[in-house]
Amino acid sequence: MLNNKIRILEKALERERKARKEAEEILEKKSFELYETNKHIEELYDDRNAQLKLIVDNSSLGIILSQNGKLVTINRALVKLLGYSYQDLMAMNISDDLTHPDDVKESDYQTNLLETNKIDRFSLQKRYLRKDGSYVLCKTNVSAVRNSKGEVKYQVALIENVTEINKKTKMLNTLNRLSASILGKRDLYEISWEIAKTTAEHLQLEDCVVYSVNLDTGILTQIATASHSMYKGNDKTNLFELTTEEGIVGKAVRTGEYQLVNDTSKCSDYLVDASFRFSELAVPIIANGKVIGVMDSENSKKNYFNYEHVEVFKNIASLASAQFNSAISMAKERKTQLEKDKLLIKLEKNNEELKNFAHVVSHDLKSPLRSMSALISWIKEDNDDIFDDETSNNCNLLLAKIHKMDSLINGILKYSSIDKIEKEYKNVNIQQVVKEIIETIFIPDTINIDIKNELPTIPGDKFRYQQLFQNLISNAIKYNDKEKGIIEIDVQEKKDTYVFSVKDNGMGIDQKYHTKIFEVFETLGQHNDNSTGIGLSIVKKIIDLYEGKIWIESESNKGTKFLFQLHKKPL
Repeated sequence: MLNNKIRILEKALERERKARKEAEEILEKKSFELYETNKHIEELYDDRNAQLKLIVDNSSLGIILSQNGKLVTINRALVKLLGYSYQDLMAMNISDDLTHPDDVKESDYQTNLLETNKIDRFSLQKRYLRKDGSYVLCKTNVSAVRNSKGEVKYQVALIENVTEINKKTKMLNTLNRLSASILGKRDLYEISWEIAKTTAEHLQLEDCVVYSVNLDTGILTQIATASHSMYKGNDKTNLFELTTEEGIVGKAVRTGEYQLVNDTSKCSDYLVDASFRFSELAVPIIANGKVIGVMDSENSKKNYFNYEHVEVFKNIASLASAQFNSAISMAKERKTQLEKDKLLIKLEKNNEELKNFAHVVSHDLKSPLRSMSALISWIKEDNDDIFDDETSNNCNLLLAKIHKMDSLINGILKYSSIDKIEKEYKNVNIQQVVKEIIETIFIPDTINIDIKNELPTIPGDKFRYQQLFQNLISNAIKYNDKEKGIIEIDVQEKKDTYVFSVKDNGMGIDQKYHTKIFEVFETLGQHNDNSTGIGLSIVKKIIDLYEGKIWIESESNKGTKFLFQLHKKPL
């Protein structure tokens, strides 16, 4: 988009140059035809003079026919360009009265070369004085009309106003320079500084400020300030901020339109910054239909800014918008990543503290529990012939509660240590792991365990896989209330994963518990008072560690099927 704008400007300038050149060639050709042909001058004089008058009067270029610095004739275009009357201009001297003092030396030098026969023509840009006191920049092509002896009889000057062309050329050069200076830059402050510096230099501004807009908070932050003579800079630790509801800059954000104020003393939106200034121009930087920044300039004079300034600001803002937007996005990403890194460090620290806390507390609890168990056992033994049935039963209940608490502490230790030690990935034969579990744990005669398909070998840690399958199998045994319990272990191979399942025909799990049972200490206590509520949370933590997933299919009194997915290769 930016390159297209530049190419459009370049093509426009090229067309103007070609048109100007063609006009110059036609006029010079006609001038030479009229003034250089001395041989037939007498008989052709009237006709050629009429042609010359027609060309001169209707030309869009200013034309001067002079002799020894004195004007012989001028055309209407020159009168219109300079604003004087025809009579006033005819009484003036080109060098002394109409040429800018800084351009006189070069103009006189070229004229002298022409008159001494060293050159036949010359071209230069110089400024001509207008009646209103201003100067207009013109391209001047001067040709000599010589007599039969080769002496300069007349000088013909073609004068073209190139102010607008010069402005466009300067604008094009500025845009090219800015484009090159911000190309490849990713830092928001660097890009903003290039925008401020380039604009201030091009327009000779007292200052040029660039703001970024935080679309989430509605805060504008001043991030670069420059003048035409120096870089004012900015303190990144103490940046000036205002809301989009404040100032002329805020209004540019709210409306998405440029704001041109040439008497701020009469503007209620004006905010005094370092000092009061009468003129202010604010132009929004827009990307994807949203205002992401603002270019702003103030001047101590009234009525300083005009629509030429607006056009330059808008062109620069448009050119820089994509790069500016990219830099804002990257700054956000860096900030977000930094916050994530800090949060991750904090989480890791908290996680480590929790693991240590669980380990310390668990070990500190086990010692008094063992003492309590021993004391109750001794009291029961020493008073076995004294205690009645109710007291003996109460002692047994106490021992059972202590045993459950010991199991709970052991579960906490297992849960907190699952991911505490980094294990190397090795190929683990799951078929063998499950068979060893079946041979090791207690399985009632009423329960039958069937491995439906050969279980695969997958990468991971054998101890963790043992914990995973043992908890699921033990859970299926514990919650089976049927006279003939059936547990089926199966696997399905997918493209990148294996989906394992452990299915039973037990009491089932109500839909409302399908998620909660994987949380620590969540149990179906009304069914089995011996459960600690840690087994399935250990299963979930192991599967999470290997970036897998687990879910269940179950209804009350219709059995339960645990399914979990594990990757074929380590991630």
